[in-house]
Amino acid sequence: MQTSGLESPEQKNAGVALYRHCALQIASAIRTGALEPGLILLEGPISSVFQTSRATVRKAMGTLADEGLIERFDGRGFAVAGRPDGSPLTKRRLSGQDFMLDEAVRPDGKPAADQMIASVEAALMVAIAFGHYRVDEQRLGDSFGVSRPVAREVLWRLRESGLVEKNLHSSWLVGPVTAQAIAQDREVRMLLEPHVLKQSAPHLRHEELAAMRKAVSGAMAMEGKIPRDVIEGIERDLHVSCLRHFDNKRMSQILHGCRLPMIVDALFAQFIGIYRDESTFAEHLEIIDRLLAGAFEDAAASHAAHLHNEGRRTLDRLKVLSVLPEPEVAPYLQRIV
Repeated sequence: MQTSGLESPEQKNAGVALYRHCALQIASAIRTGALEPGLILLEGPISSVFQTSRATVRKAMGTLADEGLIERFDGRGFAVAGRPDGSPLTKRRLSGQDFMLDEAVRPDGKPAADQMIASVEAALMVAIAFGHYRVDEQRLGDSFGVSRPVAREVLWRLRESGLVEKNLHSSWLVGPVTAQAIAQDREVRMLLEPHVLKQSAPHLRHEELAAMRKAVSGAMAMEGKIPRDVIEGIERDLHVSCLRHFDNKRMSQILHGCRLPMIVDALFAQFIGIYRDESTFAEHLEIIDRLLAGAFEDAAASHAAHLHNEGRRTLDRLKVLSVLPEPEVAPYLQRIV
């Protein structure tokens, strides 16, 4: 049966999604080391592994070449970039395991890395306030029943958020949180966040801001310790939701990687508890009220003042956390003495 040369919108969208899926999966395998530098990648074998057409793989490879993850050799194919000068190319049989296809998706259809990341992030957040740790990739994988490449993919994603560190030859390192690191993160946020808020503010809906105001007012009326989820929700409203309409992705990534002050505040709420703080909540209300009034310049100025005050409060909380006994940490974390 012949088909016309024109694809339906559904077919076009499916093709775009498929080549992007292939590109993302191959890129992930390269970044985690499952595909080593100098390894030859040919369209035919890869299309067999992914059970898709050579044209789809060709488009995916073109994307990866543009990103510098692979490089063409002798006009015959591609190889994973990054091999030392003079070292030979390598060729071996590729399987779904090389691309983490065998386990990257769980039976419920959700990627294994996506299911792990929140739990791993929470464990690392607890650890960083109490010391310096090395993350063992193999133990991390064993803890979640996945391979080392999948565990490595989770750590690479958390590295982008600034929670874990690694360079080419080092182990994965976490913590410790220092006063200097918090001050540096706060300085970045003070320089960027007011500007980002001013640009994002016109796109915030009145109903959304009213709900944020109601959450702060509700916390002000509470007696005793305020639940951690309430504190985190209020902070997320101001420092994430109110900024989300800013379209400079690079600046947004920088801010996302400067989260130490928010992490320390969340840990303080978990281990010590935060009680009603009239001055902090009053600062939140002032910013929200100015946003509701459309006074975006004033809101940005109030936000800058709030960040300055929060810096002092966060450092005080870090001092308290530093004298607490070290909690039990995840089995894949090894303390560095």
